[in-house]
Amino acid sequence: MFEVICSRYFELGNEGSYPPSWEVRGADGEDVSEQLLRLNRHLSSMGMVGSLEGSNPPVLAISRLPPGRDVMHGWQQGLLWTVMATFLTSVGSYWVTQYGHGSNPAGVGEFGQSVLYFALPVIISLLIASQARAAVARRFDVEIGHMVPIVFPIPAWWPFGLVGILSQRRPDLVPMPSRRALGSIELVAPLVISVSGFLLTIAGLMMTSSSPPELDGPPVVFEASLFASSLADSWMGSEMGIRLQWLHPVGIAGIALSLVGWGLMLPIPGLPGDRVLQSVIGPSEMRKGGVQTSIFVAVLVAMVLVFATAEWNPWIFLAFFAAWQRFSPDNVPQPVVLDEYEELDERVRSRFVSLALVILLAGMPGAVPSYEIDDYDSGLSTSGWTKEVVVSPGEEASIELDFTPSGVLPVYGWIQMRVEGPQSDEWGIRSSCTEDGVPCRIPGVTQINPGMVTIGVTPPVGEFTPHLLRIFVDVSGFEEEHVISLTNSTQSGPTEPFWEIVQGGDRPVICTSLRAGVAGGNLTIEGSYWAPINKTNLSSGVSLVCLEGHEGAILGSGEFDAQGRALGPGLVLDEKNFSSGPWVLAIEGTGATLQSENGDWGVPVGFASTGDVLFHADSGSPFCPSSEVVAQVDTGEDWAADLGNYSSLRLQGDLAGNGTIGVGDTGWLAVCHEDGSMDSYMILHSVDVYVSPGGIGVGVTEEEFTIFNRAPNRMVLSVEWHGDSPQSSIWEVEIPDGVDTGDSVLVRATPVGGSLLERNVWVTADSSGVIVHLSARCPQGGC
Repeated sequence: MFEVICSRYFELGNEGSYPPSWEVRGADGEDVSEQLLRLNRHLSSMGMVGSLEGSNPPVLAISRLPPGRDVMHGWQQGLLWTVMATFLTSVGSYWVTQYGHGSNPAGVGEFGQSVLYFALPVIISLLIASQARAAVARRFDVEIGHMVPIVFPIPAWWPFGLVGILSQRRPDLVPMPSRRALGSIELVAPLVISVSGFLLTIAGLMMTSSSPPELDGPPVVFEASLFASSLADSWMGSEMGIRLQWLHPVGIAGIALSLVGWGLMLPIPGLPGDRVLQSVIGPSEMRKGGVQTSIFVAVLVAMVLVFATAEWNPWIFLAFFAAWQRFSPDNVPQPVVLDEYEELDERVRSRFVSLALVILLAGMPGAVPSYEIDDYDSGLSTSGWTKEVVVSPGEEASIELDFTPSGVLPVYGWIQMRVEGPQSDEWGIRSSCTEDGVPCRIPGVTQINPGMVTIGVTPPVGEFTPHLLRIFVDVSGFEEEHVISLTNSTQSGPTEPFWEIVQGGDRPVICTSLRAGVAGGNLTIEGSYWAPINKTNLSSGVSLVCLEGHEGAILGSGEFDAQGRALGPGLVLDEKNFSSGPWVLAIEGTGATLQSENGDWGVPVGFASTGDVLFHADSGSPFCPSSEVVAQVDTGEDWAADLGNYSSLRLQGDLAGNGTIGVGDTGWLAVCHEDGSMDSYMILHSVDVYVSPGGIGVGVTEEEFTIFNRAPNRMVLSVEWHGDSPQSSIWEVEIPDGVDTGDSVLVRATPVGGSLLERNVWVTADSSGVIVHLSARCPQGGC
């Protein structure tokens, strides 16, 4: 019977290998492909179908139509789409609540926005793609059915909601009349989805504000497709990157569609991209072992590259899925092309390849399509601020500082600035945002509305050494400091503003760099407490100068710079017929210390006055709070306060009560006086002993001083003598042998005789006891 039917459309030749099949050519010279279409219209009512092999002459084979041609009932399809739409609405609700309502031209509530701005755009785009795919299929007399969206409704794991789409019908159960039909049908859905994603992404970017919303947690940053980001960047500029940090739900829906449309075009078995590839190459060619091996090797190489470079975990899963599908093609339903004899027209082939490349290239997602900004609230960015400025004597140098957030939230706070170095009081400093040296306000700068301040620094008219411009960024929770070196590379003298301690202990070693002129020079160290380690006959250029100190060189020093650092010896450079100096540099990392045994420290009588502010931090350099609004405590009765990192406390009342502050065992404590001056102390973990006047870690300049023992145990008092004086009986000392816990003792150390001696007195305290150190050294010329 089939032979009779087929003979109406073909001239039958030899039988094929598997009956019923014959070698054929078109009846009456008709095209065999056209005759196959006519034959299949006749056979479809009988549940049979004919196919042409790609041989010469072609072989016509008759077989049964694949089972399962019936699609879902309409109510079943509607129910499935409704469930997926509900999932999409829940994802949209998450993004609406995450970033606030944002742009809401429709004026609807949260649920309405979830539907209108996320679920509806995705559903409508997918319905259009499904209908367009079905319409193209009907042009080729193919009933393809609709597509079904797959939604993962947990945005914390998958922020896009939409995962992919599935066809209601397996490709091996829907015979395609030709390669052209296969390519046309499989291209249309990814194309429509990608175009919809592009349009929605652009619309979402336009609807997104450039100002940050109120955020309770780190925002999710999205990356648009290559074409969408390029177009948006061309007319939005830097605003595009800002808006992607809190993208409108419409834009998120667009990126989700773009990502799915791009993924569908990948040549992975089971996806439309692989079926388009079969349409272009041909099913028979795709089945050849050499082609399969080449494709598999290419996929394997791509998988290895993705595994090695991927920064986004879904890429790794996608690469593994692609390799697995290609490795086991027998488990993947393959499309059935009835007419393998007809070659694909070259123009059609070029069209298919061009559209596929456009979708893959224009829709290419970013390397990390979505990620959280962990440091979304991280203060002011100082990464772009300059670190060195060359200045000339008496000439003002201008420094511009950009105020931009390091994160995404607006930044409020202050900046303070001061010049540090040997001649800091001779420098002039001004800024465009403040007068009279008060802190400069940071007025809520954002990424889209940054700020700028111009700082002018003027060095002394004559010679000067390098100094530091220290800028304190006082933003609550994100305090930091930025240091700018102020240098002049042409002048002789020190090239650093401070000495650096390279070895501690009783015999400390300090170093700095010094520049000598063309002829070099001889360096002289003033004072008897320091001696040079390396040569003092300096050659031209920059040389390292290191000094070793005797006992008391640092701890016994009674001279300090404006920030409380101990001063080093004077340096004089003799160059031929003139001398330069003396240069007196402070020693970095020195100054008065405050010893705390358990993190709490009792405030001694006379340590601070009414109206003073105590300011503590765990690191950095001491400074005073920028704001006048600080916590207060009434000192008229006993009080206690915990000073955390960068916390302050104003003392009020008559100071009659006993006060205790919690300062930990590291960092610094500043006492900020109402006249603008400041005393600072380094915090050390050690026995709680206090010396007044003077202190621990600095020289005592008064003949009488009091030692307070706040440690839990009685402390033994002793005296140690230092120096090289040949004379004896040069001190009169009155000191008890110990001090009980909670008590104090008066110590008297009076110098006698030897008026030319250079004397230092200092106190150290540790668990073994309290030691009063007395040092007397002969001046440089000898005793």
